[in-house]
Amino acid sequence: MSHAEGVPPCRPGSERWAWIELLGFDIGASDLGVGALLARMGFVPDGISLLLLNADVVHTHGSRTPDSVFPPDVCSYYGHPGNEERGLQPWTPRLLRRLVETLQAHGTRVYISVFDLFRSDEWIGRHPELLQRRRNGQQVRSLCPWKRLADGTFYEDVFIPRLALLLRDYGFDGFHCADGFAHQRLPISEGDFSDDMVGQFVATTGVALPAELTGPCDADPARLERRARWLWAERRREWIGFMSARITRFMRKLATAVHGEHKHLVCNSAWTKDPFEALYRYGVDYRANADAGIDAYIVEAAAGASELDGYEKVSGRRALHPFAAAVLLDHACVPLTPLLFLNGIKDTTEEWCLLRHTPPLLEAEIHTMSHLFGVSRDGLPRRVVAGPVACLADGLSAEEWRRLCAHWDLAAAFAPRRILGATLVWSDAAFRAQLDDYIATRRWSMHRLLHHLLERGAPIHSIVRVEHVDRAVGPLVVLNAHLFPPDELARVLADPTRPVIAITAAATLPGNPNLTFSDLGDREGLCCAVYGLQTTAPRPIAEEPAGPDPAADPRTAEEPSGGHAMFYCDLPYRRVSAGFIAACADVLTQTADGVRVLTERDAVRVTALEDERGVRRLLIGNDAHWYNKPQIDVGRPIRRLTIGTPFPAVSGPVTGSTFSVRVPGRGMVIVDVE
Repeated sequence: MSHAEGVPPCRPGSERWAWIELLGFDIGASDLGVGALLARMGFVPDGISLLLLNADVVHTHGSRTPDSVFPPDVCSYYGHPGNEERGLQPWTPRLLRRLVETLQAHGTRVYISVFDLFRSDEWIGRHPELLQRRRNGQQVRSLCPWKRLADGTFYEDVFIPRLALLLRDYGFDGFHCADGFAHQRLPISEGDFSDDMVGQFVATTGVALPAELTGPCDADPARLERRARWLWAERRREWIGFMSARITRFMRKLATAVHGEHKHLVCNSAWTKDPFEALYRYGVDYRANADAGIDAYIVEAAAGASELDGYEKVSGRRALHPFAAAVLLDHACVPLTPLLFLNGIKDTTEEWCLLRHTPPLLEAEIHTMSHLFGVSRDGLPRRVVAGPVACLADGLSAEEWRRLCAHWDLAAAFAPRRILGATLVWSDAAFRAQLDDYIATRRWSMHRLLHHLLERGAPIHSIVRVEHVDRAVGPLVVLNAHLFPPDELARVLADPTRPVIAITAAATLPGNPNLTFSDLGDREGLCCAVYGLQTTAPRPIAEEPAGPDPAADPRTAEEPSGGHAMFYCDLPYRRVSAGFIAACADVLTQTADGVRVLTERDAVRVTALEDERGVRRLLIGNDAHWYNKPQIDVGRPIRRLTIGTPFPAVSGPVTGSTFSVRVPGRGMVIVDVE
């Protein structure tokens, strides 16, 4: 699949994009308010995605007169009545075309985005067969793009040609494939289990249903649920494979049409999920879809918004660590596809605003996502994200934009030559093996291990694909080493002087580790092996469990369902002791070069980088809700400290190689150490 011609959707370095409703513009101004918006922003975005929400803007394209008014849920996100600047406005096709032209005249690329959701239903209302159907038979007001119309036509064969025509007629630079089209809204364990989708599954895979579950079930919710439960319990692997191939088929058709118009296709990640959970929970294969023609991914990494809504209560201590771990793994999975990160600022419809209510959460999100690094064949660390996507970008003042841009500038300013800590190793083969391993055992995925290690302060902020592992500098960490092929493990362990920390389920480990210890909470569970390092044994491992213990039979462990099916609810995993994770994190910290948190270790996390001058940049994060003032040892005498963030104004006392600094709750302070 050839990608779009001409300027790529993301260039290396720090890009700045914006996702914005039409409420961000003014139909009463001669330039539709574009000049005023850009003046407040203080920059011209590299890309602007117009959130038009209702896909009927595509379905009805060509049937509207130039001055007919769009439905309210095209004119604003879900048709809400207004924002800080203005009320709902009557946008028309003529005005929308002018807006695209005006934005482009200022030098930005303009994309259209729509959701599976809708409030008005002028076209969708005539096609209820396209709505999602849960495993309990309930229909949801959400489009399922993989289904067929009542006459047997695939929806994609209606939507995609009309989208291509719309891109051409309005002059958009591309399509931002967002929620509900980049992935379906429901997890694939929850739906769509309609006669249509199950029929497609049977025709594609040849799987035979039990006699009592054959035939139509849509009108019989109890029978439909029995069929759904049987499919998930008995043919789960086939169902996941079918859904991922089905979505990739959609993406390939979409990319072909968009590129045929010489436009770009940018695509959201499957909610906030890493490559494994994207595949298992949503049937989204990031690598296959990238190969099908996606030009860039927008990773849904709005950790601050999730924390503000309390979602961190479900998965780990806070959302920041799982979201950062996902970004790191996404890059390794699709190393040639640029990543932008969704920087959650405010949303009038969803009723949250980090910029005004919890600035520390916003700042921690920006700096955390901007300081994750990949190591390629030249051995240099490079940021895995091309830059932020401001979400949403309407209704902000010039001063608010100034503050936001100051943090974006700071996040992109430091060019490290070395990341102080361990580099995570990615293997395509291990990733492919993870799905069957999880289905059979419910062992923790690489992502779950990674984000729990990050929560314990493990210094893992860079990743390398196994084929380039010899180019990485410093210690390596291998998660779920039992899934790696023997030749890849041999490559990782080739240098006997390099520390390698392997967490694995294997009873026998390759080579001769210097140190091994097991999870005392699950004698048949995980163990840790350390190579190339002589170290004292870790502190005693408590048997305190981390997370619920699922049913003994992995096949009967229930997936999140109903209201708990949303992306922020955990999958069922087997028990892993918190003490084991803490001991692994301690060993990883011992291998890090030179930076130690001496006090407040339960809450304070540090990312340490070093540039070619030897200057060390420390990103000091605080997971607690209150101020902390940790003591930090940088491992060498300190000549000078420079604080890069607006807070605090001064650091605490410096003594030799140690200093202290006050860090706001859930926030981050950046300090350069010479």
